[in-house]
Amino acid sequence: MTAAGASHGVMPPISGPADRELFFAAQARNRRAAWRLTALAALGVAVMGVPMSAVISPLIYTAVIILNDLVSLVVPAADLLHLIAHVDRPPGASALPDALLALLLVAGLVVPGSIVMLLAWLGARALSLSAGVESLLRSLGAREPHPGDLEERQLQNLVEEMAIAAGVRPPRVRILDGAVANAGAVGAGPDDATLIVSRRLLDELDRDQSQGIIAHLLGSVGNGDLRAALAIVSMHRAFGLVMAVLGAPFGPHARRTLLRLVRLGLRRGMPVDAQELEAIDQMLSQSADMPAGDVDPSKKTTPADLLRLPFLIAYTAFWMARLAFIGFIVGPLLALAWRSRRYLADATAVQLTRNPDGIASGLAALASRGGAIPGGSWAAPLFVIGPERGPAGGFLGDDFGIVSFSPPVGSRLARLRRQGAAVELRKPGTLHWAAQACIALAVILVGTALIGCALALTGVALAIDLLILTPLLMVTHGVLRSWLQG
Repeated sequence: MTAAGASHGVMPPISGPADRELFFAAQARNRRAAWRLTALAALGVAVMGVPMSAVISPLIYTAVIILNDLVSLVVPAADLLHLIAHVDRPPGASALPDALLALLLVAGLVVPGSIVMLLAWLGARALSLSAGVESLLRSLGAREPHPGDLEERQLQNLVEEMAIAAGVRPPRVRILDGAVANAGAVGAGPDDATLIVSRRLLDELDRDQSQGIIAHLLGSVGNGDLRAALAIVSMHRAFGLVMAVLGAPFGPHARRTLLRLVRLGLRRGMPVDAQELEAIDQMLSQSADMPAGDVDPSKKTTPADLLRLPFLIAYTAFWMARLAFIGFIVGPLLALAWRSRRYLADATAVQLTRNPDGIASGLAALASRGGAIPGGSWAAPLFVIGPERGPAGGFLGDDFGIVSFSPPVGSRLARLRRQGAAVELRKPGTLHWAAQACIALAVILVGTALIGCALALTGVALAIDLLILTPLLMVTHGVLRSWLQG
C-alpha cells in the first residue's frame, strides 16, 4: 500500500478483469444454456424423425395387415384393412371432420415409424452399455498405470483427491503412450467412468495444470456428460440399425449386420465377447454411412428387384434425410449444447480446485501440445482438447456436422479470465466479414437443397410404396380373406 493510499484509507486497485464472474454464476449460466440447447436438439431430432417415419410407416402397415390376415386363418380377428378404409365414418356416427381426419392420417404415418426409431434407439443404447469402454480402451492402446512409476502413481492419487472433492466414485485411470498430450473421460456414467491420460501430459504439465485438467474431467463426469454422450452415440447407432433393416433386401453388408445382431439376441443372458460387440458396433456405424457395396447400380436387374424397389427408395430417402438434418439442424444444435457442457466443466474445475489459473494454464498448454487421439475420433468430444473447426467429428461421424463439438480454446480462456484466471488469451486469425457472410450463405443454400432433396425423396418413396405395396397388399389380403370365408 502506498503512503498516499494509506493516508486516505483507500486500497489501490487490484489487477484483474473488470467483469469478473464467480464460478457459481458461470455454472448456473452454462447449465441454463445447455438445457436450452439440449431441448432444441431434442426438437430437431423429433422433426428429423418425421420424414423417416413417413418412409417406414407404410412398410409397417403392410406387414401388420398381412400378419393379421394370417392370424385370422387360425384365430378370428378383425379385418384391419376394412377398419382403416372406414375410419372417416365410425359405425353409428357421422363423418369425422376434415381437420380431425387429416390429423389422424398424419399421426398414422408418423407414430409407427417414431416407435420403430425409439426401439432402435433403445436397442443401440443397450448395445453400447453392453460393450462398455473396454473395446475403446483396447483400440486406443490404453494401459494401466505402472505401480513403480512415480508420476503415474501421483496421477492416481490426484484423481482420488479430486474425486472426493467432486463427490463421485474415483474412476479408473488408464495411460496412453504417444506423442499427443490430451486427456478424456469415457464410460456410461459416473459409476462406470474411466479417465484416459496421455503420458506426455504427465511429463510436460506441472501439478497445478494437471490438477485443473483432472478437475475438468471429473466435473464433466459428475455433471452427467457421459450419459449425454451415450445418448448421442446411441442415436447415431440407431440410424445405422434402421438403415441395416431397410438395406437387408438388397445389401449383403446390411444382412451380415442383422444376422450378427440376431445371434447376439439369441445369446441373451450369456457372456458376450467384447470383440463381437465391437464388430457389431462398427458395422452399425458403416450402415449409417451408406456403404457403397450395399447399393450397386451396375448389378443386373431382375424381376425380384421390383419388390425391393420400395426398400431401396426408403433407404436412400432415409440416408438423405439423415444427412440433411444431422448436418445442418440436429448436428449443430447438439454441438452447441455440448460446448456448453465443456464450459460448465471448466467452471466446475474452478470450483473444485479454487485455482482458475490451473485449468486455464492447463488448457493453454494442451492447446500448444495436444491434438486428436489416434483411433478415438468418435470420442474426440470427450477429451479436453479436440478439433475446433471443420466437420464436427466424433459422436455423429466425421462426415456430418458443420459445427465442431469442441469449443475454441480462446473462448474457454476468455471465460476463465472472467473467473479470475491471469493466463494470456490466444488470438487466432479470423476471416473477413465478407468471407464469413459468403460461407454462411453457402451453408444455408446447401442445407436448404439437402432438406428439399430429402423431402422430395420421401414423397417419391411414399408414391412408390403406394404403387407397389398397395396392389401387393390388396391381392394378398383378398386371397387370405377368401380362404377365411371359404
